[in-house]
Amino acid sequence: MAKKETFICIGCPLGCEVTLTIDEKGKILGFAGNKCKEGEKYVFEEYTNPVRILTATVLTQNSAQPLLAVRTSKPILKTMLAQGAAVLARTKVKPPVRVGDIIVPNLLDTGVDVVASANLSS
Repeated sequence: MAKKETFICIGCPLGCEVTLTIDEKGKILGFAGNKCKEGEKYVFEEYTNPVRILTATVLTQNSAQPLLAVRTSKPILKTMLAQGAAVLARTKVKPPVRVGDIIVPNLLDTGVDVVASANLSS
């Protein structure tokens, strides 16, 4: 028996409620409710391979600023967010740091770097 899952598309400003129909083996049977092709593309990706940008803060050393905002340079798998956050919880940086500097290269062997989202001075 087919099952249905509903997603709110963020592909464009319309925010369509898209219903995905899936068979018992997980095969996609169809989409309904999207007002543009972007909705179908977004829901397909969200169902088959959901990814997110990881944003966080890391501790600093030798700085008046106790935390530094960081983010991944590209999206990573949603299932890896907790592991990535655990790595960042153990990370400490020293000034000087500029926006865009790589803080953690190749996070969890994903090929994605964690970069500074702010400057850090001493």
